Amino acid sequence: MTEPTARIAIDVGGTFTDVVLLDEAQGLLRFGKVLSTPEDQSVGSLEGARDTLAEAGIEAGAVRDVVHATTVATNAVLERKGAVTGLVSTEGFRDILANGREARYDIYDLAITLPEPLVPRARRVEVAERLDFRGAVLRPLDDASVIAAAKTLAASGVEAVAICLLHAHVNGTHERRVAEILRTELPQVEISVSSEVAGEAREYERSSTVAVDAYVKPMMRRYVERLADGLRCAGIGRQLSLMLSHGGIGEAREVASRHPVRMIESGPAAGAAAAAYVARQALGGADAVAFDMGGTTAKMSLVRGGTPAVTHEYEVAHVHRFKRGSGLPLQISAVELLEIGAGGGSIARLTQLGLLTVGPHSAGARPGPVCYGRGGTEPTVTDADLLLGYLDPGFFLGGAMTLDVAATHASMTALGAKLGLDAAQAAFGIHDIVNEHMAAAIRAHAAEQGVDLRRFGLIAFGGAGPVHAWALARKLGIPRVVIPFGAGVASAIGCLVAPPAVDMVAALRAPLATLDWASVAARVDATRAGADELIASLAGESATTRLDLDFELRCEGQGYAVGVRLPQGIAVSAGAIAALTAAFAQTYQGVYGHAPPRVPLEVVNLRARVEQVTTPPELRQPPGRGGNPAKGTRPVRFDGRGAPAEATVYDRYALPPDTRFDGPAIVEERETSIVIGSGARFGRDAVGHLVIEMEAGR
Repeated sequence: MTEPTARIAIDVGGTFTDVVLLDEAQGLLRFGKVLSTPEDQSVGSLEGARDTLAEAGIEAGAVRDVVHATTVATNAVLERKGAVTGLVSTEGFRDILANGREARYDIYDLAITLPEPLVPRARRVEVAERLDFRGAVLRPLDDASVIAAAKTLAASGVEAVAICLLHAHVNGTHERRVAEILRTELPQVEISVSSEVAGEAREYERSSTVAVDAYVKPMMRRYVERLADGLRCAGIGRQLSLMLSHGGIGEAREVASRHPVRMIESGPAAGAAAAAYVARQALGGADAVAFDMGGTTAKMSLVRGGTPAVTHEYEVAHVHRFKRGSGLPLQISAVELLEIGAGGGSIARLTQLGLLTVGPHSAGARPGPVCYGRGGTEPTVTDADLLLGYLDPGFFLGGAMTLDVAATHASMTALGAKLGLDAAQAAFGIHDIVNEHMAAAIRAHAAEQGVDLRRFGLIAFGGAGPVHAWALARKLGIPRVVIPFGAGVASAIGCLVAPPAVDMVAALRAPLATLDWASVAARVDATRAGADELIASLAGESATTRLDLDFELRCEGQGYAVGVRLPQGIAVSAGAIAALTAAFAQTYQGVYGHAPPRVPLEVVNLRARVEQVTTPPELRQPPGRGGNPAKGTRPVRFDGRGAPAEATVYDRYALPPDTRFDGPAIVEERETSIVIGSGARFGRDAVGHLVIEMEAGR
């Protein structure tokens, strides 16, 4: 039997589902894009996979595996459509989800709205037990109270139960016993245990994390089974894996059944993985801003040294969109993202003061922008881009979809009339406002991180990212823009270059100077063994793995810690103290702007990341069409005044490598269009990425 030589990646977005097919024998990629099916994402995923295989002329049996990024878990939390969930807590701590940290994300808002807990008070129950902060038993667990709690939960019709007991991150014995009893009393109910999902301090955040995990678990399990069955019936792929929020991949059924909360932001993480791959290819590993603009939102992350930044504190389902502190906190490893309510489907409206505003509300896939002709009536960013000449109405999705210019012009004229503007001026106003929103948010994030954007490149992808990248780079002073090949499906490409990986955390509160290194080494060995087993389920028993170990340290008496990487080659022993102390001083200086005080250091957590050591596939754009890459010219507006400029339109697939062209220009490909203004130069590199050198004296 011939060994499979193809892989498929599927990324589901709010508007489109992107499919990438990799022919491993040649390293060539083929792309597909279909409208998403929000009612059941597996339908659009299967349709896209079948269509892409048929178009490429590749048999389903030639596919080795399928990697999937999905928003099923995220949407369940955002729309409050998850499972009927209960929470088991220590006696006296029933209301921790409601109390939170008693902090206000906006201290001046007298009518502030706080996020509603996923588990209402009627389904939050208590059990008799108590541990102290060291994990010592102050009050043994009363099994009878657990059985009584199970009966209460059963009567309320729960489908999932989250368990979060006080100080269980230090000693999970009581939690495991509660789970054992609940599985006996409630055999059909999904159980999530906080010490397994988020084994670190901070009771509210741990409660929130395990509640989200339980809330999405039944839905994710059913979804993965449905998708896996559909792929199997179609004869596609031998294995299904999921993109995880930390930038690695995991075996689908294992992720869905154990810790589905860890894939809350799988799509954006895939985009960051793709950007890191491109930064290594096109920028030689230089620092870059990854800019992913789709139909609903724009997401930005920083890539430094070819690696995306990762955070261990995340929020989902913000009440005040994009305002930190207004969402449900999650203790998971996730690619650090800045999310902005700006996408191709973002709707333009007038405020009560008569001012033009764009987003955060989106037209989504249905009805979509006015130009889609699917019932949308309010102008969107995509409609504005169409009227400005950035999009060809006859070549959208490579000609698979025709855009309605007349309806778009009518809706833009109606909006512009309220502002005293014509349709073109209103369209540019929408385009410029959404660009300024994104630029302002990126500037603020860069300032928080202490980075100079003038030394960064911009890697733009997503269906709308390349349309807005040149204008955004001008506003930010970024000198170089890279549009990867397959920019409109880059997150799906990220699924293919992401390695199998496992992130784990263990609470470890002790002075660094007197740490029990033998015990720590034993925990590290056990952690690696467990992670290696999970990776082997995807990559085979012969897979080679690498362990990265971070010690979270703080000055004695401080409340928050900073992560310090143990250098490779240094053993987990007392000999590591000097290296960790020096690294802590350097990191502390970078975070707080001054040297740490001369006090003893304390270890808070131990974080381990185990990933397969692989050589990323050498992906490249399919051979060009050859011939003249210029398709013609068309009028394009780069400002809201005066006559439009005449821009040359190029076929990206016909651009010869290592040849430079001048703007103004529009470079078209099947999944997106690339806008390049006057004064900029651009060309295709040897791999297939489009590199734009911004003009001097911006």
